[in-house]
Amino acid sequence: MNFASHELSEWRESNNYYEFTPTKTGEKPEIKVDSVKLFADKLRVPAVGEPIVRPRLMEHLEKSLEQFSATLIAGRAGTGKTALAADFARQSDYCVAWYKVETADSDWKVFSRYLSASLDLNCSGADLGAERGAMEVPLTCETLAAKFVHVAEEKPVLLVLDSLHSVFDAEWFADFFNNFVPLLAPDVHLLMIARTLPPLQMWRLRSKQILGVMDEKLLSFTEQETIELFRTHQLTPSAALSAHKSAYGKIARLQEIIQKNRLT
Repeated sequence: MNFASHELSEWRESNNYYEFTPTKTGEKPEIKVDSVKLFADKLRVPAVGEPIVRPRLMEHLEKSLEQFSATLIAGRAGTGKTALAADFARQSDYCVAWYKVETADSDWKVFSRYLSASLDLNCSGADLGAERGAMEVPLTCETLAAKFVHVAEEKPVLLVLDSLHSVFDAEWFADFFNNFVPLLAPDVHLLMIARTLPPLQMWRLRSKQILGVMDEKLLSFTEQETIELFRTHQLTPSAALSAHKSAYGKIARLQEIIQKNRLT
């Protein structure tokens, strides 16, 4: 889905409030927080088409979320990152706060408002409109973390930041991660989805049990998984092995081959 970009010049400061903006048929619903326009579609678990069962990855993701403060699913486009996270979110018992990040969100005020709204919109018990003004990163992170911790007292929270690579170059990103993640309670789990690794000291984060990574190699279909996938579409193991070799286990490519076989 292609979300419209934001014009920062159109945003204004005002007293705090949180409301939906009525829209005409076919338009994307908007939310206003402190008179800042947010698009509600970016705060919903996305529809990803025909579901594909990935028990190996679902189990790995569940264990990673239990072990680490944050988990990163990293891989190029078409590797099934968002589909995996969305499937996990729908099947989980978490209160899911989803946020689809865009390059236009590289302004800290915009990013932090979306992050707060993801919780307000999806989880009962959130303190709507708790932030006032544009605060510096550490103070905002304390406020945001407190909101997530408060909600998690009622039900564990899964915060999903999709396409987070869109703001990896933002000057505040490292400060956000280093301030926000350590403040999260055990019942608040951060899941990040990105095409690349973040510009952080990965070895240190992983050695301290802060960050778990599911990379593209792990996301790839094994030969047996490809055979099982093709079998669900009444396609032969030989066709599956041939497809696996040419697609290198990449789900988007495998789906293309399946579609072509079904049409012939």
